[in-house]
Amino acid sequence: MKKNVVYAAVCLFFAAFSVSSCKTEHKENINKHTEAYIRERIDTIYATVGKPFIDSEGNEKDYIENPFNRDSAYCTERYYALMKEAARLCDETDDILYDYDYWVCGQDYSDDWSCTVARVYDITDSTAMADLNIHNFSDIETTIALRFERDDWYIDDFNPAEGGFDDKAYLLKTISECKEALAKEVEAQTTDDNN
Repeated sequence: MKKNVVYAAVCLFFAAFSVSSCKTEHKENINKHTEAYIRERIDTIYATVGKPFIDSEGNEKDYIENPFNRDSAYCTERYYALMKEAARLCDETDDILYDYDYWVCGQDYSDDWSCTVARVYDITDSTAMADLNIHNFSDIETTIALRFERDDWYIDDFNPAEGGFDDKAYLLKTISECKEALAKEVEAQTTDDNN
């Protein structure tokens, strides 16, 4: 009897392992570098933007009140690090980093806010571009740059522009200006202390 129980347990273990490895093998065979997959990923990223959510107490809350951090969840690590550094420095200098929501492309958002992927292009092993049509009171065309990291696609820049002033350039400029302002503050304080 004990032999049958042990034999059944061993069979169940191997059956479960076989199913698990088949699922893992199937997942690994998904080509994440196709236009179709990238479109699906962008749809997932933008699925809850501009939409109300249900809080832990079961109350419907406004999109703006959602504590979910889209930036850390859906932006590249390097882009998110730039955002955090710029926000930290702006706090120190009492500046405002953004006066609009770059996810909804506006200061406010309409009840019928939506995002559709118009085009995915320039796909490489590590980067891709996507043009989006966002409806927020009116129709807006925008572009996002994507980078492949952590085994998926993440936003690496909003409104990327060749030689232009994109969001990443804005963050870098903000960081530089805030550091310069803080250095001047320290210099002025040092001069005051020496007098």
